[in-house]
Amino acid sequence: MENNEESKDSQNQKKKKFEADLEDLKKRVKQEIRKELKRELLEEIYNELKNEESEEVKEDSRKKVITEILSEVEPAPEEKSKPEVRQIKDADVKIIVTIPTFLKIASHALKYANENIPKDKWVEVIGLLAGRIDKGTGILHIEDAYPMGHGNAVYAEIKDYKNFITAFNDLKKRGFFICGWYHSHPTYGLFLSGEDMGTQRRYQSLWKDSVALVIDPYQIDGTSFGFDIFRANLRQKKWFPVPFKLKDDIDVATLPELLKFINPIIDGNALFMEYDGG
Repeated sequence: MENNEESKDSQNQKKKKFEADLEDLKKRVKQEIRKELKRELLEEIYNELKNEESEEVKEDSRKKVITEILSEVEPAPEEKSKPEVRQIKDADVKIIVTIPTFLKIASHALKYANENIPKDKWVEVIGLLAGRIDKGTGILHIEDAYPMGHGNAVYAEIKDYKNFITAFNDLKKRGFFICGWYHSHPTYGLFLSGEDMGTQRRYQSLWKDSVALVIDPYQIDGTSFGFDIFRANLRQKKWFPVPFKLKDDIDVATLPELLKFINPIIDGNALFMEYDGG
């Protein structure tokens, strides 16, 4: 009788050990899968951020070239009044942003405004948005971002127009067009300033549906995407948000973790070459 009880105890112990070992194995497999997914995404970001040689553009004609490039998109008809969008619902989504695009913009913003830099040295960043229109739904898909420059604490502008040409040629080869621009507001919110409205006017005068993406990376806290997308009513000189969502319906709570694993890029411990040469 005692031998039977000892045998049952031994079997129970073996069973518990087997279950514990199985759980440990599952955890290790999950960790390896997560590492692999992170590695693949990180490599994708690296590849997208590799700098290309700039084409030569004469200084006295560079701005004219930019205007000609932007003019290749649909010219804007007379601006009509548009209502402000107060709430975002799935049925109202007008724009879809890919995850790598979001990460590239966020990392660009944090590269010039992070805890390793004194806050009084923080600067804004600026770049181009590359996209395509889904002819069936009319939804704008923002497929990539091209870092172009960084500037003082309240305003950033594209300074090297040769890099603009390089970026334009690349995105055109990929079947995209310049659908707008992005810039950062580190710690001071999501809106368009007077200077931003001037830039947005330029883009919308060339394509009426051009967008401005504004990111405050310090609002990416697990409850917020940390960015908004805007258009402007040029007649009324007012800006308004446009409903958007991230592709693949990623959980907003995972975004801080995603930014953590690209910290080596932000801190300069890994290759991070930009079109703006920073």
